[in-house]
Amino acid sequence: MRSMRHLSTGLTLCVALILAATKQTAYGARYSIGDDPPFAAALLLEAETGTVLFSYNSDKARSPASTLKLLLQLVVMDGVQAGRLSLTDSIYTSAWASRMGGSQVFLREGEVFPLEELMHAIVIASANDACVAVAEHIGGTVEGFVDLMNDKAEQIGLTQTRCVNVHGLDDTPADEGNLTSARDLSLIALSLIQHPQILEWSSIRSAPFRDGKFKLWATNRLLRKFPGLDGLKTGYTQRAGYNLVATAKRRDMRLVSVVMGSRGERARDKESARLLLWGFNNFVKAPISVAGDSSGVVALDWGLSPDVTAVTAGGAIAVLTPEERRRLHHEVRLPTLWEAPVKEGDSLGVLAISLDDSLLAQIDLVAATSIERMSVWEKLMSYF
Repeated sequence: MRSMRHLSTGLTLCVALILAATKQTAYGARYSIGDDPPFAAALLLEAETGTVLFSYNSDKARSPASTLKLLLQLVVMDGVQAGRLSLTDSIYTSAWASRMGGSQVFLREGEVFPLEELMHAIVIASANDACVAVAEHIGGTVEGFVDLMNDKAEQIGLTQTRCVNVHGLDDTPADEGNLTSARDLSLIALSLIQHPQILEWSSIRSAPFRDGKFKLWATNRLLRKFPGLDGLKTGYTQRAGYNLVATAKRRDMRLVSVVMGSRGERARDKESARLLLWGFNNFVKAPISVAGDSSGVVALDWGLSPDVTAVTAGGAIAVLTPEERRRLHHEVRLPTLWEAPVKEGDSLGVLAISLDDSLLAQIDLVAATSIERMSVWEKLMSYF
């Protein structure tokens, strides 16, 4: 399994790599979905570590519907962050953009809007016409922007994603349409929520558009119904079924859920809320090691001090059940003797943290201070 992105430290990465590979088998059976699952695919993960808490058909490629717009949003926001774009850029509405059907804000040919206002229309109201206008501005053509979306998919390691348009409509034959998976959508979400504006916009239930002459209404019905939920994107087509990528934060833990292929909007929303609630009720994100913690001493041969303290070089975070936290085992691996001198930060050994038979993290243990080597005279005098 691929590791998740945007982890807080390299040591946290070590934890996530192992936990993400084991959680779906460890916890999949604990989340009851019955003999007739209410979705075709689903995934739940913790955002900071990327720990997968539940997975069902998460690598199966399916039609994304409007959840594909998350990838459009990521291309735009990465461009803004890199300075290639500005949210104040003026976007011209072409005749083609004005003719987009489905969810729309009824753009008229020749209208001009700042990029930020069209992003509101995309993030809040899932406007297809706004997607096309933004894509044409940035990519030159819709096809040019589709190339940017596919490039971004490859860049962040998506393996089941193919974009053929910018809005997710199933306007091509099934074997030539848009594709993604629950896991790929979770990876897009993890990248996207690094942009604070996205969560600001996706948490809005309604907003004015076109100088207040039109009102944007959020397609995400879980907003303000599920405490802590602030995004991200719904999607529906006949081919895709009902999809939802949702995220919520409680205390210091953010979860991302993906539900694909539900048979109805209420079933999709119910299962998304149920997944998130299960995650918050059963797991805790907590440090399993803190940088600078003392982990023992090492005797020094020929040292001006008889020993040196070994401390953890970094911290590590894991997402575990309370019962699992009680089963954690910390094993300090240090030599019995070290020949001086030793410099502050020198690697002395490792702290191995495991859960049952699974290694969660190996953290370097380093010298807390520098200790010089004795001279021959000082060594001789130490015997007296």
